[in-house]
Amino acid sequence: MKSCIFLDNEWIYPDSALCERTVASLHAARGADVCFQILTDRTLDGDTLFCAAFTGGQCRATVYQLLPAHVGENSGPKTHTTTDYESVKHFVTRKAPFDAYDITRPLDSGVLRAGRVAFFVRVDVPADAIPSEYNEALTLTVGEEAFTVPVHIKIYHATVPTLADASFHMVNWIYYDKLAKHHDVIPYSEEYYTVLRAYLKNQLDMRNDYLMIPSGVPIRDENGRVIDFDFSHAEAVGNLALSMGFRAIMGGFSARFVVWNKPLVTLLWDRDIDVTSFEGYRQLSLYFKRAWECVQKNGWQDRYFQCLEDEPQFPNSMEYRVVAAICRKHMPGVRIHDPIESTELGGGPDVWVVKQAVYEKYQKEYELLQGMGEEMWIYTCGFPAGATMNRVIDLPLSASLLPMWMCYKYNAPGFLHWGYHAHNTDFEKETCYRTGKNDEKYPAGNSFVVYPAADGTPWYSVRGHLQRLGAYDYELLHLLGEKDRALALDMVERVCRTFDDYTDDAALIADTRRMILEALG
Repeated sequence: MKSCIFLDNEWIYPDSALCERTVASLHAARGADVCFQILTDRTLDGDTLFCAAFTGGQCRATVYQLLPAHVGENSGPKTHTTTDYESVKHFVTRKAPFDAYDITRPLDSGVLRAGRVAFFVRVDVPADAIPSEYNEALTLTVGEEAFTVPVHIKIYHATVPTLADASFHMVNWIYYDKLAKHHDVIPYSEEYYTVLRAYLKNQLDMRNDYLMIPSGVPIRDENGRVIDFDFSHAEAVGNLALSMGFRAIMGGFSARFVVWNKPLVTLLWDRDIDVTSFEGYRQLSLYFKRAWECVQKNGWQDRYFQCLEDEPQFPNSMEYRVVAAICRKHMPGVRIHDPIESTELGGGPDVWVVKQAVYEKYQKEYELLQGMGEEMWIYTCGFPAGATMNRVIDLPLSASLLPMWMCYKYNAPGFLHWGYHAHNTDFEKETCYRTGKNDEKYPAGNSFVVYPAADGTPWYSVRGHLQRLGAYDYELLHLLGEKDRALALDMVERVCRTFDDYTDDAALIADTRRMILEALG
């Protein structure tokens, strides 16, 4: 069996040719992990026994089987998807339809699935590892045939902080109803919480330290009038998340604009009620009173943020401020955390989570707000599409990694994405998520970074692994920046200048990571 090594930041396809790289050469900080990929020339006709052995005394290796995911349409030049390849060929990696190895299937069962044999390997480096250079070996046995991959790893003194001490924060939204649907369990049942724990464990491993919990559920009288709100599900999920190690929880949304370029904002549970109306005020007052009672009952005050509205725009900025004022009246001292697309929200959010394209469009205004003490994060989502950094399957893998580098450049200590696990029914064969509006679809993989396994656990995508590695990179840039910010920014500039101007050169990125570690000493 012939094999070769691909870098963590290189796409592999079922028809990829073997490269000439035969040694995995890794450079690692302590308290983090480093990854690489293995492609072979062997194709399996059916399930085949497998085992792996790694000699690394300092480190632990986890081997995943790489499985293909199908990209049916390319990312559109500006939004959604397209079948017009000519309009996007200058930035996509391949013409759709195609398959790419994006699924990393755990191999606890000791059995490989049919198909071309390829692996994703994660090497975890403990925080107390002894800095030095090590020559190790990873031996993989497929059926009755074994082969060995030499692994050279240099461990540096630099140590990535634990999640509890991280400088960088991250949140990927969980959709609690979709979780039940994907795994065919009754919402909030015992089986449901078993599944939820598996997803929360994955989130923590991915370096997500903030979690949005469920919103309060309206209680109505016999005439349909809202008379109260039930926060029991929010309470259960919030306590579970904090007990598992999340740094903070965020209360769910309560309002939403009706049309993005119009002022009207209405209640999420009553879309015909304007938040600025008397009835809107009555219901929001009750909602936030009950939310604050839940926070106080559980002692969450220092670890709680309230979300109000998803993506307030310039035309509805004043309506957002109204909701924020009602919230602050009934939740005194609460911090507000929202994804936003306006610069005109002063006094509303405490954490402004700004879309990447919006931040760069209004960079001077946001920098002025940062200078006034406002905290900025960055988020990416389904729009814009095009070449803009977004963790989708037909863009270079660097687009999944480098948003965290841009967060460092823009003094944004956090990253958000809406799409952690939003899937179509046939998630392996239809990775362009259907929006529900006519034939609109999000770019392939935009709506998720994990795949729902039949055993009730999430499987990492390759892009999800890269998101975790990007969080490590931010921490290392932050450490370097404390010594020499100009040098840290030079490192960022080597691989990305803006969210539209970035490299797809995996070797350049790997070399820049090495340079950061060398500079840290």
